[in-house]
Amino acid sequence: MKQTQIMTLVAWAISATTAGYLLPQILINTGGSIPISPWSIVITLPLIAIALVVMAVPIYRYRRAILEIAKTKSTTRPKRLNPFYAVRVVLLAKSIAISGSIFSGWHLGVVWLQVTSPVIPSSTLQNALALIGSFLMTAIALIVERICKITEDSTDASADSAAAESAGKQGEPA
Repeated sequence: MKQTQIMTLVAWAISATTAGYLLPQILINTGGSIPISPWSIVITLPLIAIALVVMAVPIYRYRRAILEIAKTKSTTRPKRLNPFYAVRVVLLAKSIAISGSIFSGWHLGVVWLQVTSPVIPSSTLQNALALIGSFLMTAIALIVERICKITEDSTDASADSAAAESAGKQGEPA
């Protein structure tokens, strides 16, 4: 699986920023008010990032233990991590990174509209806090995705292929 490309996140953020600026502008021109992020979003966005970090802790510990084994040349391996769990965490990290960039773009557009208006409303703080939370969510999702990356270990791969070749040659008739 490919890692999330920064340009993909930037493209989503730019389109969401455009929507976050233009749609409230249209709303204002038709007599509506600027959308305000509710406190539930302001609180939920960082909580999603924290939940993702908590889910990635076992993967981080396993990866750190594997790196320690490689440094010390020890033969004892840590308990194997469930690969389906790791895939779920990395897919969740990818989806949170993309949704976080969309939330970041939207809130950036709305805050930009509020700051450039003649009268700065008091709800700008709420939207700015949601913007910070969505940036945090995107950054943590990218970090967790990098933690879940499988490292290429050429020594194990060559040892496994050599073992498979010798096992195949033993079964061949002479």
